[in-house]
Amino acid sequence: MFRRPMAARLPTRGHSAMTDAPLAIAVVGHSNAGKTSLLRTLLRDSRFGQVAPSPGTTRHVEGSTILADDQAIIAIYDTPGLEDSIGLLAAILEIEATTGRARLQGFLQQLADDSPFHQEAKVIRQLLGDDLIFYVIDCREPVLGKYIDELTIIAMAGKPVIPVLNFIGDSGHQLPRWEEQLADMGLHAIVRFDTVIFNFEDEKRLYQKIQALVTSRHNQLQLLIDDRQRQWQEQLRSARGVVAELLVNVAGYRISVGEQSPARERDHFFAAIRRAEQESIDALLQLFRFEPGDLRLQQLPITDGRWHLDLFDRDNLKTFGLDAGSNAAKGAAIGVGIDALTGGLTLGLAATLGAVAGFTWSTGRRFRRELGNLIAGRHFIHADDSTLAVLYLRQRLLLNSLQHRGHAAQGQLELAAKEDSALPDHWPQWLSRARQHPEWSALNGEPEATKARAALVEQIGDSL
Repeated sequence: MFRRPMAARLPTRGHSAMTDAPLAIAVVGHSNAGKTSLLRTLLRDSRFGQVAPSPGTTRHVEGSTILADDQAIIAIYDTPGLEDSIGLLAAILEIEATTGRARLQGFLQQLADDSPFHQEAKVIRQLLGDDLIFYVIDCREPVLGKYIDELTIIAMAGKPVIPVLNFIGDSGHQLPRWEEQLADMGLHAIVRFDTVIFNFEDEKRLYQKIQALVTSRHNQLQLLIDDRQRQWQEQLRSARGVVAELLVNVAGYRISVGEQSPARERDHFFAAIRRAEQESIDALLQLFRFEPGDLRLQQLPITDGRWHLDLFDRDNLKTFGLDAGSNAAKGAAIGVGIDALTGGLTLGLAATLGAVAGFTWSTGRRFRRELGNLIAGRHFIHADDSTLAVLYLRQRLLLNSLQHRGHAAQGQLELAAKEDSALPDHWPQWLSRARQHPEWSALNGEPEATKARAALVEQIGDSL
């Protein structure tokens, strides 16, 4: 559970704070290293602070609190970037003192009104007041002297430091060089944590590093780790359930079409499925605490919470590496007919009384309405296998993307649709079962809640 960012600054907490008070963490580093992005990801809040490619975007200290079971565990603070660490270190070293901490305090006391280091002074105050420091590093950058100076200043505060290596997913990262330099400076509690490509295990390791450095807070932090783990598992289970429900609802959806207005009825059918898919997207975004505007994915064909291609566009088959044969060429990717109890026979538009001669009313109550409509000159349409395959693959691709998308992500996601185009082994059987039970589909009205339906939803969800 997370609390929204506070409008006012949070009071800093030093080592003399009560042990049940939240652990205060200062997030520091060079401009544009990803400090605000880190907070957005940890808070699951894409609206915290301001992220921009220009330096000096964060001008003030902003804080928020991370909760577990309604208990404040961490108070975390975003700080302005250290833009002139070389000049700042030179000014600090002019202060005569016996310890680094005393030098920093003396620097703040002697800070002149016309000093160019007022932004940096805000960072130093936070360093002195908090319990632990995250030093965020853009590991795409080479190890330069200005970064060494930043680490030298941070070390003067005498607080535990966790270097956070950001943008490790970039092919141009300087990760080995950074790890070597940090080790040379005695900083071994390093965490690889990409704020754009999210990995839950990396986040858990970050909290475990804090446990190792601040042993007095071990139990509080374990409460947070366990709570996050539980939330993450519940989040994934709920998200998979959303997609599975969509598949069962659409696979079992069918409408009766007559000869008078088949186009209108077909359009109604299309609209209902499109609406159901959009509702699934909205539910997934909400579960992962994203908003439609947060999705601007270039390779994944979705922007502002909507797919670029319509579900019934034949290009969807090509996008997911599926066969764009005769069925897709017909345009709508829709199958027409009803399935027998075996799921093996489909009656099309040209169905005649002779075609249903093999079926009697002993076939079962479930098909009386279908057969009656056929005899009366009407037929049923349902989504065909290609449409359902695309529907499944689109939702699975979106689900996988959301669970690995950091809340600081701005640009494109490196993911191609065709890489994720395999269907589950039991896919044909699942479709057959859902089609044989139109009463399970929420698109046909109030769905019939049975153990068999729940089992099918669970099986599809487990495949995601």
